[in-house]
Amino acid sequence: MPLRNSLSRSLPFAVVAVPLFASATCGSALPRPAADAPLAPAEPSAIDAAIEQQPICVGSTVASAGELGDVLYYRSAPGERGTVSVGYYAFFSEERPWGNNWLTWTVLPALAVDLVYTHGLLFGPGVQRVAYGKGDVEGFRIVYSVGDDGRLTVEHGAADRGDHSDVRLERADLLAIDPARPTVYSRWWSHQLGGQGAGPGDLVYRRCYGAGAIRPLPPDVALDFRLDRRAGPARVVPAAALLEPPASPLRREPAEGASPQGLVAFRPSVAL
Repeated sequence: MPLRNSLSRSLPFAVVAVPLFASATCGSALPRPAADAPLAPAEPSAIDAAIEQQPICVGSTVASAGELGDVLYYRSAPGERGTVSVGYYAFFSEERPWGNNWLTWTVLPALAVDLVYTHGLLFGPGVQRVAYGKGDVEGFRIVYSVGDDGRLTVEHGAADRGDHSDVRLERADLLAIDPARPTVYSRWWSHQLGGQGAGPGDLVYRRCYGAGAIRPLPPDVALDFRLDRRAGPARVVPAAALLEPPASPLRREPAEGASPQGLVAFRPSVAL
């Protein structure tokens, strides 16, 4: 009887402690660009400079496992009628069901997911690693209009929900948390960034990125994390092109009276 009582008391502790221990021992899976990777150009194009100075925030309405990376990577592509589409890649160290959600509250569902999907038997690679690659990468896209003076204005965006379905984010969605800084956020333990309907006081965390922390996506990072087959909402160029260096902005002869740099002469000033 004493042994049975001891085991019954230790079981709840083990259910919580084992996943936490596994998380601590699995190591971080955040981008570490190769030492021999080509450095970014010393003088980025004006449109890249504007993108990199445009503050972007990532948050969540629920506490969940996983460390958000220090860098927000991007690729961009020119759009129609003076717009530019920017695909952003937010890196989390892991995707696990432990946190402030019903899976954890009821214990066994979270344990079942952790046993199979996120980590095989809690410690080894799970179905997620085999299907998508290491870590957890969430993608989202924002379309900006570019003024004659190079100022960026948020138009709309796109991300995905917890069921991986696509969702269009209107300008009001992106600026609901902070009118000065577009913010995408998750409502799910799995970090998808297509949350809508939250207000400024609803996020349990928010991390904002700006100059120096928003950088062009290096090909070695794209390959290491297999971004050609995940983070679909951020894809503004063909999947194979993610594994190549970012293309330089195309130039063309300007119209009469326009800037001599043509359509890429965007001054790196930012506005919403």
